[in-house]
Amino acid sequence: MAQGKGVKFQLTTGGDLRGANVRGIPHGFLFGADGKLAVEDPHGAELEKKVKELLNETSAAMAGPGPYAKLAAQAAQIKAGQGLGAVLKTLRTKVNSTDAAEAGEAKMMFEALEGAAKRQLDSALARKAEDPAGSLKNLERISLQFAGDEIGETAKKEAQTMRNDPAVKKELEAAGVWLQIEKMNDALKPVAGQKNPKNEQFRRANAAAIQQMMGGCQMLVQRYPGTKAAQQAEDLMSQYK
Repeated sequence: MAQGKGVKFQLTTGGDLRGANVRGIPHGFLFGADGKLAVEDPHGAELEKKVKELLNETSAAMAGPGPYAKLAAQAAQIKAGQGLGAVLKTLRTKVNSTDAAEAGEAKMMFEALEGAAKRQLDSALARKAEDPAGSLKNLERISLQFAGDEIGETAKKEAQTMRNDPAVKKELEAAGVWLQIEKMNDALKPVAGQKNPKNEQFRRANAAAIQQMMGGCQMLVQRYPGTKAAQQAEDLMSQYK
């Protein structure tokens, strides 16, 4: 049928995309470099903004355009995504090198790396209200990657402040409960290759597990109202109504 319509892109059926909440077609998914779902069904400016954020977090992009001959070792370290604070420290020295070629590479690399670090930090801080758990995760990652640099220290202090915030603690606890619910959802047995909440055969085949999962969702919503995880639980429950 697809071939008859002239469709040339890949089509799939069934499957189980963790965290997905498909309610209509077409429906898009944007994945990060780690292979995890970054955002679901983004459009327009939202899509462009998220792609830019993900690119900023890609280690290979943080080294800058290059090519690097004098600083090949530093470029490789950046692409590995480790010890970036130490790299910044080294580059601050090398921008004043008497070797003009080395100084030029250092300036290019420093501007790219520091700029990417600042954009990551700004993005993580901007998400504190809408996604505290995600923001905290990114801040802690930045603090480790850029340890020894001012950007890393700022991220570390912000992360610690968030961890001491009762509202954030509530979000983190709720996220932990939601993770268990996701595991239950992942473990549901497909029927005819699909996990369709509206399919009666699927619901009967997984009746006990679905009942337990819905109970977990209700508990999460009641215990952690207003959290992102509570909203995710409500969205999941709506699929089974």
